[in-house]
Amino acid sequence: MKNSIFYSWAIVLLTGCSTQPHDTYNPPVPVTSTETQVNVPAALPSQFARRHARRAAPNAAISLKNGSFNPDNQGKMNAWATIEHASGNSYTFVADPENAFSAPSSARIRRHGSEPFGLLQQSIIIHPTWHNKTAQLSGLLKSENINGAGGALILRADDGSGKILTWNFMQNARVIGTQDWKRYTIELKIPPTAYSLKVGVMLEDGGTLWADDLAIELID
Repeated sequence: MKNSIFYSWAIVLLTGCSTQPHDTYNPPVPVTSTETQVNVPAALPSQFARRHARRAAPNAAISLKNGSFNPDNQGKMNAWATIEHASGNSYTFVADPENAFSAPSSARIRRHGSEPFGLLQQSIIIHPTWHNKTAQLSGLLKSENINGAGGALILRADDGSGKILTWNFMQNARVIGTQDWKRYTIELKIPPTAYSLKVGVMLEDGGTLWADDLAIELID
């Protein structure tokens, strides 16, 4: 794979997508006193304060939402964002019950257009106690007629501005051709300035990729 293509999708992935809800700010209730209270509009919280409020509780176990890609009543795989390179309209992302490794379904990514990659991704806000530890992502992958760069699990660490700090996209161990279900594991050390982890599964170039039972943990 040419370096230009690799850096093309790496830059596009910079923006990412998060299914985290928008923060809601509830101003504190003023302390009562004998003096007349004057209603003054509360100042909006700083960006740092809002981000700090979204962080996981100290020593919380790192985890994924809907790691088995179970669909809701509308068939959507909640917690997972779909991302495609550039103009998009080249990949389909569905919950597939017919080829599921574990019931009720697995995620299926299939290319039908010309763009070079499509992925399912979610964002995990990093707690400071996770810094300098290693995140390990595991999951089952299956492929059919994959050509080109292939399928992969992905882990990426960004700072608070969205700048990519480090990543592991299975660069040297991609899933290609036609293969039955197999468990894969990747690791990524979380930098001390990391704010979020982007986690998911990606198909680069043509073919069909299935994924199921993704899980993440801190291993040191």
